[in-house]
Amino acid sequence: MAKIIAMVSNKGGDGKTTSCLNLAYGLAVAGKKVLLADMDPQSNSTSILMGLSKDLTAKSAEQYKEAYARYLDEGIDSFLAAFKALEEYVNKNDFEADVHDVIEGTTGIKEAIRSTKYENLDLLPASHKLATSDLKLKSKLAGALSVLRKAFKQIENEYDYIIIDNQPFENSLTLNSLTACYKEGDLVIIPTKIDRGGLEGTYSTLNSCYSILNEEELDFDVKLLVTMKNRNGIDCAWVQALKDTFQDAVFDTVIRYQAKPIADASLNQQTVLDRYPNTPVAQDYQRFVYEVLNQK
Repeated sequence: MAKIIAMVSNKGGDGKTTSCLNLAYGLAVAGKKVLLADMDPQSNSTSILMGLSKDLTAKSAEQYKEAYARYLDEGIDSFLAAFKALEEYVNKNDFEADVHDVIEGTTGIKEAIRSTKYENLDLLPASHKLATSDLKLKSKLAGALSVLRKAFKQIENEYDYIIIDNQPFENSLTLNSLTACYKEGDLVIIPTKIDRGGLEGTYSTLNSCYSILNEEELDFDVKLLVTMKNRNGIDCAWVQALKDTFQDAVFDTVIRYQAKPIADASLNQQTVLDRYPNTPVAQDYQRFVYEVLNQK
């Protein structure tokens, strides 16, 4: 049965998606069968693992205008024709279904999962359509927080690890990710950047975790992962303070700040462990992978 790991933070800019991608990649390279579930409408994990480009082109602009002209020919007024042409463009996907369709109940999870360019690593992709799922989940009278968990139960025996990437704020989608971590051994990882906003986000995320643990019959662990650490006295002091106080609830590994290889790997739609394995930040992520592998 898969160990389910949700990477959750109520604060952006803390390396959450980068940590998800490198953890999933590192576990796959170690021979584990891994599913990365993208629960972020920005779908950055999906773009990198599927090699999808979000860049606009002159050709796509022409295609948009052709769709607009087609709607005009159908007798639709100008503004609505522009709206429908834009809708047609943004809803174009390189896959027939994604996690939005799984949450909506229109597609089974097995039909939505895609293989990636990396061996042992599959993807439950996301698209911008996922942004509408939050409101629809909130309108459900019952079971709104357990939709993702029920979907995972159909495939959890096919994987060693299920890693969940999330949006940088709390809503019904992130709460679904927390409740998907329902059994002993499942883990919620909170990436923690050492600055005021990062610590506020960590506190807020911890509050979400313990609120839902009190309300639902769940049994996951919570652990902090220090990310984007600078080599200065303040960062060092705060890292040590977190380790002294949270103790075993903080990973030994600290991910240092090294922007260039991470940005370049993302630009080239790769993980930093794949593209720049000998850089210090990649070595940090490799140690993080080993820690996860050795978690009881």
